[in-house]
Amino acid sequence: MAKEAKLTSIQTAPAQTVKSNNVNQDAGGRVRAMVIGMQKRTETVDVTKDAGTVGGQSKQLEEDPFEALSAAGQLIEPPFDMLTLALLPENNTELGPCVETMEVNIEGFGYRFIPRVTVTETKDELSKLVHAEKVQLTNFFMYASIEDSFTMLRRKLRKDLEVTGNAYLEVIRDAKGQVQAFTHIPSYQMRLGRMEDKQFQVEVPIHELQIDGSVKVVRVKAWQRFRRYAQSKAIHLRNLSYLGGYKLRWFKAYGDPRIYDNTNGTLIEDADKLERMPEDRKANEVIHFRLYSSRSPYGLPRYVGNLLSIFGDRASEEINYITFKNNNIPSMVVLVSNGQLTEGSIQRIESFVESQIQGSDNYSKFLLLEAEASGDDGEDGGQVKIAIERLVEEQHKDALFQNYSNNNQEKVRRAFRLPPIFLGKADDYTRNTAETSRVLADEQIFAPERDEFDQFINRRLFPDMGIIYHRFKSNSPNTTDNQQLVKILAGAEKTGGMTPRIARLLIEDILSLELPPLPDDFPADVPFSMTMAEAVKNKADPTEPGQQVTALKLIESLTGSQPDGDEILIEHAQQLNEFMERKFRSTVKNLHALDLDALADEG
Repeated sequence: MAKEAKLTSIQTAPAQTVKSNNVNQDAGGRVRAMVIGMQKRTETVDVTKDAGTVGGQSKQLEEDPFEALSAAGQLIEPPFDMLTLALLPENNTELGPCVETMEVNIEGFGYRFIPRVTVTETKDELSKLVHAEKVQLTNFFMYASIEDSFTMLRRKLRKDLEVTGNAYLEVIRDAKGQVQAFTHIPSYQMRLGRMEDKQFQVEVPIHELQIDGSVKVVRVKAWQRFRRYAQSKAIHLRNLSYLGGYKLRWFKAYGDPRIYDNTNGTLIEDADKLERMPEDRKANEVIHFRLYSSRSPYGLPRYVGNLLSIFGDRASEEINYITFKNNNIPSMVVLVSNGQLTEGSIQRIESFVESQIQGSDNYSKFLLLEAEASGDDGEDGGQVKIAIERLVEEQHKDALFQNYSNNNQEKVRRAFRLPPIFLGKADDYTRNTAETSRVLADEQIFAPERDEFDQFINRRLFPDMGIIYHRFKSNSPNTTDNQQLVKILAGAEKTGGMTPRIARLLIEDILSLELPPLPDDFPADVPFSMTMAEAVKNKADPTEPGQQVTALKLIESLTGSQPDGDEILIEHAQQLNEFMERKFRSTVKNLHALDLDALADEG
């Protein structure tokens, strides 16, 4: 597609006569404006050629099953279109980084398993059970999702949860009914069925704490209402255009023991049908995570109140792009007064633009204005004037709506309650403010979300799996002030409140590490200062006071002699005091001498 110089002519109506000076009296006349610039040559195609005489057919797709099922009362329509919400991070510069910040800081640090009971290296029966359960958990979560790691699976769920307010996790069970694996389902493809009218009695596995401190799984009876879930997925999806029909798959709620047909969502209660029903027709369970909304069973994203800010920011960027692309103000204006350019002059200008001016098409165009006097009055009525006015200063040199865009981005960020430094805006930050922002964000935003997910695993999933000796714990970043931690540990150790076992638990929680167990013969529940005092206990005569390293031992090591009697002890103490004072004065004198020498060298 070649480029050519295109001349656009705009004829205007006769202008009204205006008062001017004596030189240009009644200069109003007919003005012709022409825009000369580089344009792309387009070719016209005859779309009716070889159209044929065959009658047309409707290309409309079959009915959306979601709409049909919603009209029939089986499904509930979400308050916002899920696909539109899923596309918003692609159309906003602030929403995507906010979602990724939540995803990384909540789910991106991994997890670990914390024993509920104290284990040692001895091979007793309890230690063997705890170790076997630890191996079972490690193997399960290593391949809980075949395609992704469990951390990546959580990140996908978090992204769906923050973008659409909903996230779905498919639970796959083996032939024995044990949880075998998980699969992520995109949230925009899922719809909620209506809650059942009647309650159904089920046995819910829970952890029950025993008097001796142990935990066991018990099953309690409870009445619950369940709902079904439907997934609709286009066979082909390209550029948001559905090219094929729809497939529909039904799921049941997590914890529902009944059997459903996954092709139509029908509850199978007949025993003969259950025996003949193949395994691939039975509906799997799905876990629905959501950001709670009081007006809908669906969740709503945090930014839902700032949709206008998101769309407004997008509109302002489109205006900036169009303004930059089209350059609404030409680079210069050629003014011709009391006359017109000849056709040859116009052709030479066109040839010059086409052959010499390089760069962007719209930025190389200029405006040609021709004006003729309406009469022969005036001293210079027949004089032709040509002037060239530069409009470069009037062109837009920066983006428009900057304050509006910044305000919109701040509104979106505040919806997630994120400090600006998490989105790369650290111009006004110091080290102290950055550390404070990290601590506050983890305490107020990220840690509660991690704890909520951990509670679901420990309260719902682990009892269902029969796990009793371990707890699931999400790892977190180290936001502890190391100096304050040292002071706390030192103060607790002096008062006897800090033991090696407690210190190790704190270190494991802060650093998100799992340390090896302590040796069997090490007193883990005795303050370490007492253990050290016992280790360096003096082996002298039993009649010696203290039987430990005392001031007498210190005096003997410094003076070379052992005091005998109270008077000798006082004398040696005075000598020790004088010795320490002389040592102090000598050190201070040397420091002053070094400072004076350094000042002399600088002078």
